[in-house]
Amino acid sequence: MSDPPPIDLPAEIDLGRHRDFEGRRLGQWLRRGFLTLLLLFIIAALANLFGQAAATDSASGAAGTLSVKAPSRVRGGLTYQGEFVIHAKQALGAPTLVLDRGWVDQTTVNTVQPEPAGSTTDAAGNLKLRFAPMPPGRTLVVYVEFQANPINVGSHDADVALYDADKPIAQISRTQLDFP
Repeated sequence: MSDPPPIDLPAEIDLGRHRDFEGRRLGQWLRRGFLTLLLLFIIAALANLFGQAAATDSASGAAGTLSVKAPSRVRGGLTYQGEFVIHAKQALGAPTLVLDRGWVDQTTVNTVQPEPAGSTTDAAGNLKLRFAPMPPGRTLVVYVEFQANPINVGSHDADVALYDADKPIAQISRTQLDFP
């Protein structure tokens, strides 16, 4: 058997550099490191470390209960839903849902369903949603659709409270972390 005939390479090709990576080993490891970091970032996103999965918190008082289901971590631009469940143990003349300023500061409130009888803000900037009177045993589910502003980065208080007019019934302490 004879050796294959030698191949004529173009003048621009240097076998040591282009095939054997001589002098380019650092570049290989930098590319591998970048791809590894990208893969870790994707795995973290799939594990929901950057938000969107909803968490449920509840609080109860003598006159009623309050439950909140909403994500505690959101990404900028994300449209997400908050579900607020109010259950009246006693008659509530003016059930009022109070959302801490962290819910609405640099966040767009797209819809509130069912429509509140009235809404306002207090001196601290908290959003107050007042609903029609509720007899004992009635449950009201309020859906609020939010959209996070991409420049709203960091941790924010996202407390929620249930009042009957000005009388506190139940309060939930929450924190929301916003990613860019």
